[in-house]
Amino acid sequence: MKTGFRTLLILIIVTLVGCASSLPERHLPPSVAVKPDYGSEIGRYVRDHQPENSAGLSGFTLVQTGTDALAARLAMIDGAERSLDLQYYIYRGDVTGGLIAERLLSAADRGVRVRLLLDDIGSGLRDFDVATLNHHPNIEVRLFNPVTLRGRVLKYFSKIGEFGRINYRMHNKLMVVDSQMFITGGRNIGDEYFSLSAMDFQDIDILGMGRITRDVTRSFDDYWNANESVPVESMFRRPGKDASLKLRKQLEALRERHDGGAYLQAVAESPFHRALHDDRIVWHWGEAQWLSDPPTKADPQHDTNQVPILARKLIGHARDSEEELLLMSAYFIPGSRGEVFLIDMVEHGVDVRVLTNSLATTDVLAVHSAYARYRKPLLKGGVRVWELQRQSTQQERTSTFLGESQASLHAKAFVFDRDKVFVGSVNLDPRSIVLNTEAGVLVHQADLAQALAGLFRHWTSGEFAFELKLDDNDQLRWESSEQSWDREPHASRFRRTAAWFLGWLPIEGQL
Repeated sequence: MKTGFRTLLILIIVTLVGCASSLPERHLPPSVAVKPDYGSEIGRYVRDHQPENSAGLSGFTLVQTGTDALAARLAMIDGAERSLDLQYYIYRGDVTGGLIAERLLSAADRGVRVRLLLDDIGSGLRDFDVATLNHHPNIEVRLFNPVTLRGRVLKYFSKIGEFGRINYRMHNKLMVVDSQMFITGGRNIGDEYFSLSAMDFQDIDILGMGRITRDVTRSFDDYWNANESVPVESMFRRPGKDASLKLRKQLEALRERHDGGAYLQAVAESPFHRALHDDRIVWHWGEAQWLSDPPTKADPQHDTNQVPILARKLIGHARDSEEELLLMSAYFIPGSRGEVFLIDMVEHGVDVRVLTNSLATTDVLAVHSAYARYRKPLLKGGVRVWELQRQSTQQERTSTFLGESQASLHAKAFVFDRDKVFVGSVNLDPRSIVLNTEAGVLVHQADLAQALAGLFRHWTSGEFAFELKLDDNDQLRWESSEQSWDREPHASRFRRTAAWFLGWLPIEGQL
C-alpha cells in the first residue's frame, strides 16, 4: 500500500512539474558588477600595457594549453581585489575544480565578492557542496534553469517531467576579475579541460582586457539577474555549521596530494602563473565586440526562445569573408542550410576549411553520426575538412601527466580572412545555435588572426589530423602524412556500429 501510494505521489508530482513551462517569477534586488578600481594591481597592469591612443581598443592573448589555461585562471583569482564573476556550463568536483574552489574561498576570505553562476544540468558539483560554498558571506551561487525536484532520485523524475523547459541550457564559459580582465572560450572547469585526464580536450581560450570588459560584465549581470538564474538558498537546505570546515579540509587535502607533482609544477612554470608580474605575455590590441545570446533564449515562453541571435551575427561575419574562412568546432552538424551556405561561400571564391573530431576522438557518438552525412556533399562542394587524430597530444609531446591519453577537439574558434577572429562557447551544431545560450568575443586584429590561423594550420597538419578526400568513385578517404584509410581511422568496430545505428535516429535537432 505504501509503495503504491509513493508511486502515485511521484507520478502526480511529475505531472504537475511537467505542466510548468517557465520558472515562476521572482523579484530580487538587482546585483551589478563592481566599478573598476584603476589603482588596483589589475587596474595598473591594464593601464601599463595599453598602447598610446588606444582608449577604445581592447587587448587579447590566446591561451592554448591546459596548464596555461589553469594557470591563467588561478592567477586571476589570486590577483582579485574586489570581485570575481564566474559563469560555467560544467564545474566538476575533481582536482582542478577543487584547486579553483579553494582559491575562490581564499579570495572570499580576503573580502572579494564572488558570484558563481552554474548551469544546473551541466554542473557536476553536489548540491551540498554548492550550498556550502554559498554559505560564505562573500560568495553567492545561482543555478541556471534548474530542475525543481532535488535529491539523487527525485532529480531524474524532474528531468523527465520538466524536459520541455530544462532542454534549454546555458553553455557559456566566462571568468571576470575586478571588472577589468576576463577569460572565455571553450573550456569548462574540470580535469579534462586542463590536461589532467585520460580524455585530453584540445581547446582555446582568450584572455581579454580593456574597453570590451564593460560589455562582458554587462552580459554577466544580465544572466545573473535573469529569472532563469535561481539563488541556491531558495532551493537547498542550509548546511550545518561544520560543513564549511569539512569542505575546506577536503580541498586542502586534495591540493596537498598534488603539491610538488609534475602537473602543478608545469602550472607554476606557465608564463600565465605570474601574468600580472612580468612581461612574457604578448597582448594584441584591436576593436572587439562581445557577442552573446540573451538568457531569455532558455525561457520557452519568451519571444527570444530558440532565436539564434549569436549564430546570426556569426553568419554575417562569415558572409563578409572574401578569401578565407577557418572553422574549428568540436561538434559540427551544419544542417542542410549550413551545408548550402558553406558551399555557396566556396562558389564565391572563399577558401572554406573545417576542423572537427573524428569518430575515434569524439566524446558524443550521436553528434558524429549526424555530422557524417554532410561530409560527402561538403567535399563535393569544395569545402576542405579535417578530423582530429586520436593521439595528437602524444605527437605534440604535451604531457598529460597521466600517461597515454586520448585527444579530443573541444575548441570553438573561427578566423575570417585572417583579419578577425571569434573565440567562444558556440559549436556549429543545432544545440548551440537553437537550444543553448552561448557567448564569445569577436576581435578585429590581424596579428591575433594570424596566430589562430597558425594554430589551425598546425592542428590540421598530417601529424595531428586526417584530411578527408573523395576517390574516383566518390568514396571517402582519410589521409595523413604517410597513410590513408578507406574507413573511419582508429575507430573500433563497436564505435562504427554504434555511430551507424545512431545515424538512423531522428535526433539531429537535439544535438
